[in-house]
Amino acid sequence: MPDSSPDLLFALTNSLQPARRAWQMLASRALGASGLSLAVATPVLLVSRMGDGVLQNVLAERIGVHPAALVRTLDQAEAAGLLERRMVPGNRRLRAIHLLDEGRRLAQRMEKELTALRAEVFGGIPGADVETAIRVLQLMEERAREFTAQWPGGGD
Repeated sequence: MPDSSPDLLFALTNSLQPARRAWQMLASRALGASGLSLAVATPVLLVSRMGDGVLQNVLAERIGVHPAALVRTLDQAEAAGLLERRMVPGNRRLRAIHLLDEGRRLAQRMEKELTALRAEVFGGIPGADVETAIRVLQLMEERAREFTAQWPGGGD
């Protein structure tokens, strides 16, 4: 099978950010009832999905921000009684993130909202198309990481 044309690849790469922004806008509106910004809701949801005790730097990487950029957001979530940062035994620099009961309840409510939103937005799209989209996006991420690792300085 021939490789994709440059125009097709251009269209793909130029579709990523608008699609991401559109989804974030919809998710932000859907989560608006929680009273949280998407910036605060995101770590709560991800800790719920990844499990208590996820390291702060791992969470930051998953969100796609520098660990220092996540500190203020975690301060807000902690002040709201949603999560807490705990020292990692044997390493004073590492912090593990744990949801508090209110954070768990909120994460469950937000997951229900997002599940309903996904069903509404993506309803009618055949499962095979969704699977193909997932495969392409994951392959794109994998290849981008491999390519970046080859640059001087690696992925830094």
